[in-house]
Amino acid sequence: MSIWNDLTWIEGIRSHFLSIFFDTISLAGYPTFLILFISFGYFYWSPSRFSRVAMMLFISGLINAFLKDFFQDARPAIELMLDPKVGTSYGWPSGHSQIAVTLWGLLAYELKNKWATVGAITIIILIAFSRMYLGVHDLGDVFAGLIIGGIILLIWHYAVINNWYESLSKKSWLMLILIFQLMLYILYPSHEDHELSIWFLGVMTGWFIGASNINVISNPVKKLLTSIFAILIVFFLLIVITKIESGIGTAGLFGFITSYCLGMTFSILVTWVIPRFLRLARLAS
Repeated sequence: MSIWNDLTWIEGIRSHFLSIFFDTISLAGYPTFLILFISFGYFYWSPSRFSRVAMMLFISGLINAFLKDFFQDARPAIELMLDPKVGTSYGWPSGHSQIAVTLWGLLAYELKNKWATVGAITIIILIAFSRMYLGVHDLGDVFAGLIIGGIILLIWHYAVINNWYESLSKKSWLMLILIFQLMLYILYPSHEDHELSIWFLGVMTGWFIGASNINVISNPVKKLLTSIFAILIVFFLLIVITKIESGIGTAGLFGFITSYCLGMTFSILVTWVIPRFLRLARLAS
């Protein structure tokens, strides 16, 4: 067994404390945390900045899902796994590693701060290592995720320096997003228990449509409390809408349309409706 696939060494460094620590770290790569984190950033820091981050996360996540189901690379032996949340998903490339580079690398790029860069690198390393520690990815999976995430960041950098975003209208970008989603849907290597998340496509579209400027009150304490209040609403909406979506399923045209619309509804509520509610409550401008 090559170094890229051998995980037997991990058993020698495991402990109760480290298992709790890396299991907690690993939560930062799952959808619930990611949605709540970018929503918090949207309300507390910058709607425009975190809308860009959200779009990159959606694209990176969809690319990762496509590659996993295309290559269908098995995860490490089940007796090594400490994270049952992976379910029946495939291993290559590591989604956590790829998303970590995309999210934290992009934030460091946006902030252009030495300490933000150091923090981003630290978080990326911890998340990547946590996937090997928990026995759900080998070194080959993690390395591929880091590289693909890095390539996505390089493409983003190239787009920024060439002013791609400002060169197209919002309608043109929406058309490109819809074309990207349609191509992904047509080409997606769907098979039993492995299908493209239609709800996720709707979330991506809804976020782009609903994104609006919001300035939460300037008082630091009230700003933090208002943002936390907004996140609690987001969490509640996430639970309700995903419950509805899971009950309906994506079978047939009705299921497809319903799931897509529920995803769009969730994002529009987060990015457009909640900001207006905060304005009415005089908690934002």
